[in-house]
Formats: sequence, structure tokens, C-alpha cells
Amino acid sequence: MFETSKPYRGMPASVWTPPTPQLIRGARMLIVGYEANPEALKAVLPEGLKPHPNNMVQMNMYEIEASNTSGFGAFSLTYLTVEIEGHDSLAAEGTLPIPGRFFAYYWNSSPRVLAYAREAAGIPAMHGVRRAETVDGRLVSTLAVDGKDVITARATVTDTPAGTLGGHLNYYAHREFPRPEGGSAAISELIELPLPFVADLYEAKVDDISFNFPSGHPAASLAPVSPLSTPSVLYGDVTFTYSMGRQVKNYLQA
Repeated sequence: MFETSKPYRGMPASVWTPPTPQLIRGARMLIVGYEANPEALKAVLPEGLKPHPNNMVQMNMYEIEASNTSGFGAFSLTYLTVEIEGHDSLAAEGTLPIPGRFFAYYWNSSPRVLAYAREAAGIPAMHGVRRAETVDGRLVSTLAVDGKDVITARATVTDTPAGTLGGHLNYYAHREFPRPEGGSAAISELIELPLPFVADLYEAKVDDISFNFPSGHPAASLAPVSPLSTPSVLYGDVTFTYSMGRQVKNYLQA
């Protein structure tokens, strides 16, 4: 007989992970808000969340050196988050509302960060490597998964300052773990991750985004609509935390 009365304490750790929260300093990010198919956005959201009426995905791509993290070490990252309705945060001293963001897909090059993201926050973290090349103001930012390029963003970037922005972002994830004996979930909850940030911004514009996932890959559904529409572009050096999550909904309770 399996013992089911003991509280669930998470999946066995495969690698060492630092405790929450963790700090990232000065990550040079390309964050693109692009319009996607509204039906695809609905399909990736868990119960209780609705896509924002703007039908936007926020895609973030960056690398960071070990010296600029509090415990993660060096890594590269790409994620796709769906903007959601009714969960805005505020930036610019409370004057700028920013829609909440649900982690739909997340790729990271570091086993340490992958374990942290999955266990501490329930982020659907998978292995992937982001690389970037900038020549004469043209940035090519690429995510590779299993050795194949699957997302490429091309942007015109500058060193022209565009101001500093500080505030909070509200991120959400569906944290779900099975019981070791199988048959049901031990944890199934909606997690909110309030994230403080400060960003030193530079002028930039996105020229093109291409998705090249293998046929049938679910992430392909979140490709930008055609013609490309990018209502928001953030390019700059961002300091922020991988914050502690808090439960906002327990799916195991009626």
C-alpha cells in the first residue's frame, strides 16, 4: 500500500537548485508583444484565466552571465506568455497598467534553472538554447530546441536611450505534479508570481518573427498572425527577481 496521508513535498531534486527568490541583474532582453490567434490563446490557458482582449503573446529572449545572477549561474532563455484579462500590474510609479502573463512555453539552457522553474513555480520549463548576433544594428535572436532553430526574431536595435521603467509584472503558471503512485495529481494549482523590475531601455523595432517548429508541435499555435503586428517592443537591460509564488487557485478543491 502506498502512503497517501503524508503531505506532498515535491518531485525528487535531480540537480541542486537555490532557494527562492533569486535575482537577475542587467539582462539584455528582447521582449516582443505580438498578436496571435485568439482561439490558440484560449486553448493554452487553464481554468479561470481568459486571454486579454488585445490577443497578445509576450515573447522574451535573453542570456545572462553567472556573475549577474544570485545563484542560477549562466543561462539563456526564451519564453512565450499569454496576456490575460483582469490581472493587471502597474509600472511607472503606478501610472502604467500591464496585463498579467501566463507561462505557456519556456525554454532554458540550464538544468539548474529548469529544475527551479518547474519545482518552485510550476513553469512548463524545457531545454532550449537562445543565441544572438548583432551586426550593424541588426539583431538576430534565435531559439534552438534539440539542435534545430524553432524561433527567430530579427530586430533593428540601437544604443539610443529610451528611458528607464520600473514596476511590477504579474506572472502566472499552472503548477501540477502527479502522485508518485500515479493515478491523480498531488498538486494542481494556479500560481501567481509578482515580479519587481527595473529596465534601462533603448530604441528598437522588430522586423520579423518566424516560427519553425516541427509539424504538430503545440507551440506552433502561438505564432504571430500575418501580417506581423507588434504593439509593444522592449529592448534593454533588465534587473528583476525570480520571485516566490503564491497560490491563487487550488484545482483539487471543489
